[in-house]
Amino acid sequence: MSQIAEQDEANPEEFTVKLSDRFAIELRHLLVVAGFGLCFLYFNYIPLYCSDLWGHVSYGHWILEHRELPTEDPYVRLAEGVPILATAWLSQVLLAVIERVGGVEGLSCAFAITVLLTFLLYARVFYLQTRRAGLACVGVFLVWLVDFTRHAVIRPEIFGTLCFACLLWLIVRADPSDSEATSDSRSEDRVPWGLWFGIPVLFVIWANLHGSFVVGFAVLGSFFLGRSLQVVWQARQLRAVFADKWVRRWLLLTELAVAASLINPYGMDLLIHTVLFSSNPNLNDILEWFRLEMASLQGLAVGLSCLLLTVLLRHSHARVKPAFVVILLIVLTSVCLRIRMLTWYAPIVVLTIMPHLADVLGRMSKSQASAALASQGVRLRGESFRYTLFAALSVWVCFAFSPASCFVLGGKPRDVAQVYNSETPRKITEYLRQHPPEGQIVNPQWWGDWLVWEGPPGLPVFMTTNAVHVVPSLVWRDYMAFATGQSGLERRLDRYRVTTMVVDIARQEQLALQVRKLPGWKIDYEDELGFVATRSSTAPATGEDAVSLTEDTSNENLSKENSD
Repeated sequence: MSQIAEQDEANPEEFTVKLSDRFAIELRHLLVVAGFGLCFLYFNYIPLYCSDLWGHVSYGHWILEHRELPTEDPYVRLAEGVPILATAWLSQVLLAVIERVGGVEGLSCAFAITVLLTFLLYARVFYLQTRRAGLACVGVFLVWLVDFTRHAVIRPEIFGTLCFACLLWLIVRADPSDSEATSDSRSEDRVPWGLWFGIPVLFVIWANLHGSFVVGFAVLGSFFLGRSLQVVWQARQLRAVFADKWVRRWLLLTELAVAASLINPYGMDLLIHTVLFSSNPNLNDILEWFRLEMASLQGLAVGLSCLLLTVLLRHSHARVKPAFVVILLIVLTSVCLRIRMLTWYAPIVVLTIMPHLADVLGRMSKSQASAALASQGVRLRGESFRYTLFAALSVWVCFAFSPASCFVLGGKPRDVAQVYNSETPRKITEYLRQHPPEGQIVNPQWWGDWLVWEGPPGLPVFMTTNAVHVVPSLVWRDYMAFATGQSGLERRLDRYRVTTMVVDIARQEQLALQVRKLPGWKIDYEDELGFVATRSSTAPATGEDAVSLTEDTSNENLSKENSD
């Protein structure tokens, strides 16, 4: 034993286990890991809102139970006979399966994971542009900041944004726009296999997940047009466009994406419907379909992002890529017309900003003041296994403190008040389950999906978020008259044979005042969010009203279809 001990002391390195240097990371990598861990933790704690999420989950359960896609809205009787297209059917099925397996916490966890994957892909895209991990994280933060007002949206759109991030990653990693557009350029002979295989697969999935796949067409078309402009500018002749390999590739990739998107249950009808969807007049009354106002948070975000880009372009020496200019103009115009396009504007404007931000910061770092500052922090540079251990610890801590950990570590789940948004009418829904209404009800559109999901089975709701673009215009106008407390309330209540009214006190102040004074009605339940009022005496609609409704409804364009 003494001889072995002496040998150990003489040759200690023979008994030392060494880890590979590739496991050692730098401080900046530790900060990146910790930042994305906090990102997951933040999104996992965002409460589930009482909006169209529950309508999509309900649709998903309906599809699983019936093993077919709905041909009309299964929950809104006033949309009966109006054909629909379940454009987000795959997302709805996914959400329904997640809810069955993991409950509401499973939906929250799926949302956090999807957003995290999206941001990781954005980070990769920005890193490919700048080759700086820290700057890539700054880009992700800018995307979140510009799209802050919509970051808590939990609906099939989150799967669409993930597909959008995948598309940008595929394009940026293969984009040859940094090289000269000449026939002898090395990038001309590089075969983008990732694009040829990735684009069709992506668009087949995307077209069945969410209607935002048409945004992908705009991106690919912009790179085709941008490359064409670049070739013409450099060659000074139009015919050079037809000889450029990448011009032909971008055109073929765009056509391939369109062809792949046709692999869906509706074929060409899905593409036509999605393109024409925004022309539905009912959407003009929905906030996210309003025009952009500069005196708003969304307008401020767009204005500041444009200002930042303008300042960077003034001082940057990096080349402006025509493709980025084209797609930026498209999404900027779109967001000015429809607020909801902010989700697609944010990554595109940051994609345009990043090369110029990297150039400006790179030249600033070469100044004497920056060099002196960097020399003071030189001891923080270098790889170390300690950073690796702290990175692993930060991942574990963020996961352990997240609600998602209950699926692995067990423990007590979150309180219901923490899972659901504070505006969710849980008490009202509980009252309706205990006292199921008989006959048609009137309800706030933003509560309709929740009432379908959590209310008594077969509850005849007047409107849901998913039915806004499905119901005939007459029904929608009458709903808006209900919601805003316009005159003629009694006549409309009789017209639809309404027996119960659910009122949001905060958002429907005028209606609440009218209902409290309405003869023949009484308030059966009330809490801090709203109240439930019922008829104290039955007053059926006249035959004239019923015929009028039938005739007006039959004259509506019944080709309005469903989409997220």
